[in-house]
Parts: sequence; C-alpha cells; structure tokens
Amino acid sequence: MHPTRRHTAPCFLLLSFVLNLASAQVVAPKSVDLSGNGGITDLKVDYGKEGHASFGVSAGYNVVRFLAVSADYNYINLGSSSEYGATATQSLQEYGVSARLALIDTRIVVPYVLGGGGGVRDSASASAGGQSASATQSGGYVTVGGGASIYVGHGFGVRPEFRYDRLQFAATTVDGVAIPGGGQSAPRATVAIFYQFGGTRKRPYSESH
Repeated sequence: MHPTRRHTAPCFLLLSFVLNLASAQVVAPKSVDLSGNGGITDLKVDYGKEGHASFGVSAGYNVVRFLAVSADYNYINLGSSSEYGATATQSLQEYGVSARLALIDTRIVVPYVLGGGGGVRDSASASAGGQSASATQSGGYVTVGGGASIYVGHGFGVRPEFRYDRLQFAATTVDGVAIPGGGQSAPRATVAIFYQFGGTRKRPYSESH
C-alpha cells in the first residue's frame, strides 16, 4: 500500500471524530436532560460492610446555559449478611432534587458544581427458621459535589460526578421496638450517560448567512 494511502484512513477517522465533537451542541437553554448512572458509595451499614453499588436516574431541565435543575432517584444496594441461620438484607433509596451550576461554557466539556436534597428511605428485612420480618426508616438528605458534562455529539454525553451526601434518619418504632434516629455522611462517585433534547440553540455563523 502506498504510504500516503496507508495514513489517509486513520487520519480521516480522527478528523471525523474531532469534527463530531466540535459540532456537539452543549447546554441548550430550555432543553430536557435524561440520564442513568452507576457508581459506588462508601455508606456504612450496621454489619460493617462498606463500598456499595449505587444506581440512579435523573430528569433535568436546563433553565439557561449555566443552570440546570433535576429530579433525582438513587438506589443503593447495602448488601446482605448471613449468621447463625439468619439472613438479613438492606437497601437505601434517595429521591430529591438538585441544581447544577456550570463553571465555564465550552463546546465539549462543561464542569459544574451542584447541590440538592430530598428524602431517604432505608429498608431492611431478615428471615430465620421460616420466620421473616421487615422494617423501614425514613429521613432526609442533603448533597454537594461537582462533575463535568462531556458532550460527544447528537445530544449524547457522559457525566462523571462526585457527591458528598449527609443523611439524617428519624426515630421510629417497629413492632414495639424503638429504633433511634441518627445521621451519617458518605462520599459517592458515579458516571452517567445522558441525552439532551429540545431547547433553543444558536445556529452556526455559516447557516445564518
């Protein structure tokens, strides 16, 4: 193969990828942003295990290029434990709202800070010898953090993010047994895939002339 032709294909693919990124539409005002994420949190549970998988979905609205608000839902699998013939499982759900504030405005990478809060629900169940029991404890949480929206074209992108959660549970009673309230803090790292659609967009200069 001729040396020039041998390098033409890789260069063409690289150029196409770069142009695709360059033409990616970043935050479009009044657009909708749907995402799904997965990651890990350092939330601790009663039987001492740490490092739990976290999964979530989010529906956001880009008010302006620098500000977005979203409704968030996260599920954290706190694992299970088996001792002396008894098995216990535990999970946590968060449902709330958050706001993202962009730090700079670029065409590809948009770093941001965020803050939010909402409700939290801790669910546990146990079984032993044919008997079973379950309990739930509710409360609230606040979160702060940051990340970056990385646009890869055609409305799609990836969003690595770090949050620091503070959870506070209310005291409750289950079958006459008092369960005290309490608080806990935990870092959480996730990566989301998002899709943005709708909104108002600025036309390139070449299209307006």
